[in-house]
Amino acid sequence: MRLKDKVALITGASSGIGEAIAERFLKEGAKVIGCGLEDRMKFASDNVLYIKANITNYEEVINVVEKGIEKFGRIDIVVNSAGVTGVGTIETTSVEEFKRQFNINVFGTFNVCKAAVKYLKQQPSGSIINIASDLGVKPIPERIAYCPSKAAVVMLTKCLALELGPTIRVNAIMPGLTETPMIKDRIESAKDPDEFRRQMADLYVLKRMCTTDDIANAAVFLASEESSFITGDMLAVCGGGHLK
Repeated sequence: MRLKDKVALITGASSGIGEAIAERFLKEGAKVIGCGLEDRMKFASDNVLYIKANITNYEEVINVVEKGIEKFGRIDIVVNSAGVTGVGTIETTSVEEFKRQFNINVFGTFNVCKAAVKYLKQQPSGSIINIASDLGVKPIPERIAYCPSKAAVVMLTKCLALELGPTIRVNAIMPGLTETPMIKDRIESAKDPDEFRRQMADLYVLKRMCTTDDIANAAVFLASEESSFITGDMLAVCGGGHLK
């Protein structure tokens, strides 16, 4: 087990990518402090503490971190998985929607890192993993808020890596379009689900969409000692989508 006895704080742990990472970390021997907007996670364990929280509220984030320290005594790993997307152009995106995506994707990530960093520094080695996106390095139409917000996550990751080394490594994962429940619902509600899925797969060199397991595999690698000489990196888990 590559994460045996490690304690990981994972945001967005009650659904989608965050949930998959939480489940995988448990299997790798970690204890998990999870938070999200849902009332509870879909699974339970003595090695999991879940607290409902809004990461855009710094006081709520502080509470999650402190409750985690009370239960497990330490934090070794932080995974910033909570995030939102949206479709819209400069003309169709409201000011409020633009702010919402930045508040969650960027300021939420900042809040969690700021609240946890003093505890990460207490360990011989720590790891922060931010979930960015291939769209943080490649613009596409009608993502006027999402692409810039994920680009900010990419740069925040690099800045944190410079500031927090050598004790804490900071990296990001850049997923492609991932088959979360939200995306699966979008596919199934399409006029022709099979054709819609094919069109989405064609966006990527490897001709398929990303799965939550793909992201969880990458997160375990970046959290483990197998990546001990990697920091400030953007691991593109997007089937080559960032190349097209």
